[in-house]
Amino acid sequence: MRSTKSLFVVAALITAAAACDSTEETTAEPATFDAVMQQVIAPRCTFSSCHANPTVAASLDLSPERACDTLVNQPSCLFPDRPRIVPGSPEDSFFFHKLTGQGLDEQPTGNCGTQTNLLMPFGARALEDDELQLVHDWIAAGASCASTAKTDPGAAKGPVVASLAASRTAPVPGEAITITVTLDKAAPEGGQMVALEMDTAALSAPVQVVVPAGSTSTRFEAYAVRPTSRFPLRASTTDGSRELTLRVAGLEIAEVLSDPLGDDDQLQWVKLHNTGHVSIDLAGYQLKAGLGSYDLVSVDLTGSIPAGGCVVIGGPLQSGQNSEPIFSQLVNFSPDLPHSAIQAAGFAVFDGGASLVGGISTPVDAMIIGANNEAKLLGPDAEIPAPYCGTPLAGLSALRTGAGTCVSAQMQPRACE
Repeated sequence: MRSTKSLFVVAALITAAAACDSTEETTAEPATFDAVMQQVIAPRCTFSSCHANPTVAASLDLSPERACDTLVNQPSCLFPDRPRIVPGSPEDSFFFHKLTGQGLDEQPTGNCGTQTNLLMPFGARALEDDELQLVHDWIAAGASCASTAKTDPGAAKGPVVASLAASRTAPVPGEAITITVTLDKAAPEGGQMVALEMDTAALSAPVQVVVPAGSTSTRFEAYAVRPTSRFPLRASTTDGSRELTLRVAGLEIAEVLSDPLGDDDQLQWVKLHNTGHVSIDLAGYQLKAGLGSYDLVSVDLTGSIPAGGCVVIGGPLQSGQNSEPIFSQLVNFSPDLPHSAIQAAGFAVFDGGASLVGGISTPVDAMIIGANNEAKLLGPDAEIPAPYCGTPLAGLSALRTGAGTCVSAQMQPRACE
């Protein structure tokens, strides 16, 4: 933990040295809210899982249009008797304490939905000394919310986003990806703010980033939270925007038994696999199946899948005819799961909270089994894949072997790879 006392000593020495050296002219720009927003709050605090929508942790909204008003002369949610920022007094400002580590051994007294009092930014590296000094100096100077940005009505058109690129377009939960924003020309003096927007909380990312002055690009990290179907990430400047389509993978249909020996009723099952690094809460997802569409059978999923684990949905009967699975969710499919015949049968998981991309609903994952896909059932990347495997004989399952492949196999409901 950083020593608050040593930080204040360093700050005092810097201030004293500047005051004593009257022969040198100071050229450093004054600490402003714009600088604090661009250099500290935006890149370090405004992830969608932190102090931006939809989470707004500790009722502290640090989005650009709300940050200053929710900080200055406002009580902390954790400690209602401690103001977040006291203009002119960093030492009495709880927001500054959270960045330096002061008083974090105290138990919160407010009704914030949490009883934790941790160093911020949570789960990330502590602020550097120059970042802390900037926040300190802004508060000490009166914590003004006034913007210092200058606009010239006759100025030429500013930079626009030329491209967005991601190190991976389908990360799994618990994985970080790097996203690069590239402008069509160099950022102006003071840097170029780029606003970021998504219609999902499945990926945690900043709500804005800054391209440094003179540079044409910047990079930032985003963290996959939960599997979902395709969604756009929009990056905008005042003069234009661009989109990048992403999805969060990691929830797969691993095996399907739709045609057990004998009567199908109460013996069918579907096995799901979590290939991510964190547990997946299945609330909000639907398992769907059909011939020609995914809409013949629909089941709201419940429970969770541990990282690397599998669950089996179906039954409720256990017998040698379906290899006696251990069901995590008992479902008597009604109507029964389809067998592929003239056309392929599709089995898919959908995220009920996902938004459409281009008016198209795509699954989080799918397995297409049978002779053909003339019905054009879509896969997770909005492609029209060929069937992943042929129709298994009665008593055999369709077992996934790759991203778009499966084979007829002896049933393995209790195995997870």
